[in-house]
Amino acid sequence: MNRIKNLAIFCSTLCPMASTLAYAQTGELRTGDSLDEIITTAQRRVENQQSVPIALTVLDDNFILDNEIQTLEDLNGSIPNFYATRSVSYGAAPLSIRGIGGANGGGNFYNDEPVGVYIDGVYVARLSVSTSDLADIESIQVLRGPQGTLYGRNSTAGAILITTKESQIQHEGSLRLSATDLGDFSVQGAMTGALSDHITGRLALAYSDREGFGTNTVDDTTPGGSQSFTARGRVSFEPQDNLQVHIIAEHQNRESNPVLIAVTDVGLTGTASPFIQRSDLNEILQSNRFATNDDNYSHSTTNSLTVNGSYDLGALNITTISGYRDWSLNGKQDSDSTALQLFTNSGDIKSEQFSQEIRVASNLDAPLKWTIGAYYLHETTAVNFDIQNFQGLFGLGTDAAFSGQQDTDAYAVFADATYAFDDRLSLTMGGRYSYEHKDFTNDLIISTLTDGTLPLTFMGGATLPAGSIFSNPPQFQDNESFSDFSPRIVLDFQLNPNTLFYSSYSQGFKSGGFNSFGLASAFESENIESYEAGFKTEFAENRLRLNASAFAYDYSNLQIRLPVPTGGVDIQNIGTAKIHGLELETHAKLMRGLMLSANISWLDTEIKNGLISAVSSSVGPFPIGAPLPITTEDTAGNPLTRSPNFSGYFNIRYEKPMGHLKAGMSATLKHQSGVHFLETNQNSPTFSNEAWEEIDIRASLAARNDNWELALFGKNIFNNRHITAVTALGGFPNASVNEPVKWGVEALIKY
Repeated sequence: MNRIKNLAIFCSTLCPMASTLAYAQTGELRTGDSLDEIITTAQRRVENQQSVPIALTVLDDNFILDNEIQTLEDLNGSIPNFYATRSVSYGAAPLSIRGIGGANGGGNFYNDEPVGVYIDGVYVARLSVSTSDLADIESIQVLRGPQGTLYGRNSTAGAILITTKESQIQHEGSLRLSATDLGDFSVQGAMTGALSDHITGRLALAYSDREGFGTNTVDDTTPGGSQSFTARGRVSFEPQDNLQVHIIAEHQNRESNPVLIAVTDVGLTGTASPFIQRSDLNEILQSNRFATNDDNYSHSTTNSLTVNGSYDLGALNITTISGYRDWSLNGKQDSDSTALQLFTNSGDIKSEQFSQEIRVASNLDAPLKWTIGAYYLHETTAVNFDIQNFQGLFGLGTDAAFSGQQDTDAYAVFADATYAFDDRLSLTMGGRYSYEHKDFTNDLIISTLTDGTLPLTFMGGATLPAGSIFSNPPQFQDNESFSDFSPRIVLDFQLNPNTLFYSSYSQGFKSGGFNSFGLASAFESENIESYEAGFKTEFAENRLRLNASAFAYDYSNLQIRLPVPTGGVDIQNIGTAKIHGLELETHAKLMRGLMLSANISWLDTEIKNGLISAVSSSVGPFPIGAPLPITTEDTAGNPLTRSPNFSGYFNIRYEKPMGHLKAGMSATLKHQSGVHFLETNQNSPTFSNEAWEEIDIRASLAARNDNWELALFGKNIFNNRHITAVTALGGFPNASVNEPVKWGVEALIKY
């Protein structure tokens, strides 16, 4: 382990730079001596990413293939200041950028995420994409920092733009097969071609079956598995040269049973402290022997329809994006993650959304380039959820049944303009006005699980039969509106054709909302102010790319997630926080066929003020699910959750022509320092993880014309086991974990 850590330090010192940015161009190995241009649409127009004054990462299909990226979870450690977890519950794997990761992560189904995810231009309202299989993807663009103008739907931390592959006139297709020694199997296929003179089509199908890893010692099953099926059809119309219409329909069905472990010793007696770590935690991680006596599963179905249109009027270009998405999920969770019957939850979630965006942009090669637009979103999210606490109510147990719905209407108008004073100096100014209205209803009925007699000091020692209604408050109804104006100002200076300097000020906004299990008024919106400066440069005859950024955030009215010991979570607003960070990225073609990519990130986050009502770590052992005295805890000085101080990435790849063939070899090192998963009780080790490193390798043999490729790969080859996320279930920490060492083979055929 020390050797791996020393290697991480050595690589980071040797290469204090990086660029998964440029890493997008894995295909650069297949071209000449200079780096290829990277294209981005981060500013809603097609540009060279080196000329865009935004910190961003562009990953193309070569990167996705070469790095076995199957879900957004797999990007963890690859992108500067990007943190992704494994699923902690119900297919949810929260994402964090630059220390901003939102209040989700277990137990809230209505709150919006600060990392906005867009698929083919359509915003995805619920946290449902991070664990979904990525099938037939053209590129993934990760924009870091608040995107309050052009991607304004609650994108305070950043935006992820996923673009599926377009249809082509030429008939072609591909087939990709992959299998591993952990029992993983996946197959993806796609075909495209002209359907008529003005119509092209594309069909993509994907199936994956992951067996999981380890053993559930209660029933001898294997947890951590999943099955997924995706079908996507695309039809593109071009009736005339200046008009394009794209219709994309997708269906995905996914089942999974995530791996969760109890971080404390609650599994021995049902009584413990949530802030004292179990002594055998590392042994459990290494042996992959878990214990759950109840089901852990989620089953989700997604149907979506996207219609994108573009009309070129010469001086103007009109773009319209219409999106419909229907997502449903049912699942169950052993909330104590032990062999004891202590705490379970189960539920059904359904989200239906429709969005419409229209943009008008200048289309002339003139000093002034501008975009104006309007946006509308309607979403309905309905939740039916049961929390069963077998030790609650003095041993009678409780079944808390929630039934709620939230309707959201979001409206926005926005404008963004760049004026070039000359060939070197440009000023960009923009802003978005957002208005959102949310209607919320929630029903709660609490009944007993077993029959029994209560203590004389409680309800007079009444005897209750199983299923007795213990609490049935009136239906809670409320509504709230939120509004905001988010500006953006950027000044950039082109020092020479290969070097860009920029500085920017921007704001971001994430609307407030209601707690899934709450019977109280809404929590408020949170806001962020961002100051950033950076440069992007290429030199050594465009064989070395070096990009850097420094940023400072003022974060106010934070929405944080607090565990409720009797079940659920509570989202509260606290005070302010400061965030500072540095990112350095590079991509270098050291010699023909030899490529180096690396990035290092430093992040410092601190809550400046905020008194929170929370369970104190001084409270002694208690039964899971028992009501606890709440104290006021001062979080000032604590770091934000999911914000590693240091992260680094290092990849080296060599490709060698061999007649009609070519051979490739690559090695990747990823490192992240430890993080916390609660804003409170950070002196305790249970809601945190330690620093980790993973090393991946890959060897491939392919045709020079890229018609086929055969590869062998190893993931996490030194079997570094670590926790990726911790969430509170019944007030106690439950952790998701990374996969053990995995070896696999992959074959790709194109025609």
